Amino acid sequence: MVILAGFFILSFVKNSDLEDKYEISLTAKGCHFQVMVNEKMVMDGKSYQMVSESLNINKELTDSGEQKIDVKMLRISREMPLKATQAYVNLKLEKISGDTTILIKEVKLPTFPYDDDESQPQSIGGSIEFEIEPKSE
Repeated sequence: MVILAGFFILSFVKNSDLEDKYEISLTAKGCHFQVMVNEKMVMDGKSYQMVSESLNINKELTDSGEQKIDVKMLRISREMPLKATQAYVNLKLEKISGDTTILIKEVKLPTFPYDDDESQPQSIGGSIEFEIEPKSE
């Protein structure tokens, strides 16, 4: 009787392994980096050395379908241009469905387009816009 009740209860429990997971992976060096998902700050840090971080962003996604991820690379200090610290930020957005990982979009923020510019920028930014399919229940 107990085993039968256990199977009955488990059949109505939502299996979270079947849901799609959205994950961002960030690699940065020589800068202050900020990542926002739908205008909510999810990553913020500074480093002269290379940093790698990954984060599941499912909780920050909205039900409306349209999603936006903003990434910014800023100077560590006002006196040091991004070129001097060899700054870069790479951000990947991946969708994980079971055993399958799909790269949705990748943003690379290098400084080399500004190497010859005497007034180095204070920050460089980029964004990813994507849609998620509404959940069908």
